[in-house]
Amino acid sequence: MFSSKIKGSFLLVVSIILLLAGNRATAAEIVKITSIQHVYMDKEFIGSVTDETEIEKLVSEKVSEAESEYPEYTFDEEAQMTLVRENVFNAEIDEKQTMEELEDEFTVKATAFEIIIDNQVVSYVPTKKDAKEVLKKINLLYMDEEELAEYESNQEAGVLEQPGSLKEKGSRILSIEYTVPVTWKETTVEPDKLMTVNEAISLIEKGKKEEVTYEASGEEELEMVADRYDMKLEQLIKLNPGLEEGNRIGEGQKVQVMEIMPYVDVVVEREVLKETVIPFERKVIRDKNLQKGESVVEQEGREGVQSFTYKVTETNGEKITETIVKKEITEHKQKQVIRKGTKIIPSEGSGTFAWPADGGYISSKQGHRWGKLHKGIDIARPTSRTIKATDHGVVEFAGNSGGYGNKVTINHNNGYKTNYAHLESINIEAGQKIEKGMKIGSMGSTGNSTGIHLHFEVYKNGVLANPLDYISQ
Repeated sequence: MFSSKIKGSFLLVVSIILLLAGNRATAAEIVKITSIQHVYMDKEFIGSVTDETEIEKLVSEKVSEAESEYPEYTFDEEAQMTLVRENVFNAEIDEKQTMEELEDEFTVKATAFEIIIDNQVVSYVPTKKDAKEVLKKINLLYMDEEELAEYESNQEAGVLEQPGSLKEKGSRILSIEYTVPVTWKETTVEPDKLMTVNEAISLIEKGKKEEVTYEASGEEELEMVADRYDMKLEQLIKLNPGLEEGNRIGEGQKVQVMEIMPYVDVVVEREVLKETVIPFERKVIRDKNLQKGESVVEQEGREGVQSFTYKVTETNGEKITETIVKKEITEHKQKQVIRKGTKIIPSEGSGTFAWPADGGYISSKQGHRWGKLHKGIDIARPTSRTIKATDHGVVEFAGNSGGYGNKVTINHNNGYKTNYAHLESINIEAGQKIEKGMKIGSMGSTGNSTGIHLHFEVYKNGVLANPLDYISQ
């Protein structure tokens, strides 16, 4: 048997157990656990729903509409919003209101790549390829495609330049740097904010307006200052409280203006090769063996080339610095040497005649032959075929003369003239001064000739004379 104290404790425990057992059904009826979805757009809470089916349907319809309007862009349904599941007790939510807000505020966004300059988003393009193309075309604003391609190729190959490229092209890029960070990052954006590559470049090239301080160099009207910076007068006055329409500013007075500034400065360092011509010198040698007025180039002149290698720094295509880093003569000049004749040949003969051939003998004398007069003498079988002038004079005729064949007539300007006929070739021309013993042609058999020989005639004061009275071997 239990003691009264133990018995009392036992009855208390049993009563508690019975009480708990009796209340179990009542607690289950009161507490209810519900699974809901919290809806977020761009990290902003919109509302909650118990069934995401309607949300999925709404998103799908809006994405389909966007794809129809912008077929060239990419839309991701899952990227449009965030759903966070939670199990809650006794959920009290307004799904209708959530869907109405979602219908009003939900905007379909396309996959995009933002162009970021100096930590600011400048534009959006549809693809990664477009983003890379924009960064490339920023460079192409200040260089051509060929030199950029060569620079990029050299960078990949780990070389400074391809052999001979500097001399061939005249310049090459050493480095390309930006004054502020320029990059891109994947994101999503409303499709009407997307740009083509050319639109993005046009925007970047146009620049951005920044507030700067302008100091007047003299008295100026506010309208003139506004026009200079492509501003409206109202904008200028708004930037400068205290100024009013019709005001003027004086020398040294400072005002705030909006100036178009580049989004980024592209700093290009180049190596440039320039070549200059070194003129050759001329040396003239007086030659007493050459006739005055006659000149002979003994050595051709050649210009030299001196090359200068510059290191040039450009900012946005404008030259900032230029320094010579190398100077050398790549082609040496060569002096021109000219011999000029100083010999004066008298136009009047000496009156004494020299033998007109190089050796030979008289094969036929002057006189009647074959029923007609043979006006001169014939000289045949010479050592060489060279025909020489018998005395100083001026060439009166040089050319073909019928039966004489190729003939030369020299006027010795002292009453005498001499004829040289049947020549194979003629070395002088009419009007030329001739020196005694000078070669005038080569012996031949042109015209009415019986063979290779020289037919030689002498005239004194216009009257035929006997050559043997004036020449002898």
